[in-house]
Amino acid sequence: MLADVAQFALIASTIAFALLSIEVKNLFHAVIFFALMCISIGAIFWMLNAPYLAVFQLAIYAGAVVALLLATVILTVGKEREMK
Repeated sequence: MLADVAQFALIASTIAFALLSIEVKNLFHAVIFFALMCISIGAIFWMLNAPYLAVFQLAIYAGAVVALLLATVILTVGKEREMK
């Protein structure tokens, strides 16, 4: 019973973070919400007894992809400020 409630809470938070990452205006906040979405998906995989998928989700998406996106955002924000 408690595991079902936790799974529904993780699913709801995943959907909320996905919508926030699409709808938010600030690009940095969008990347942070995307990272939180990937972490909650990893937690869902862990609760479904798929630890390898959870580790890959956290390592590849929440780790590497988010780091590349943050580096891109940081580098492009500086260029936009110089152009104005």
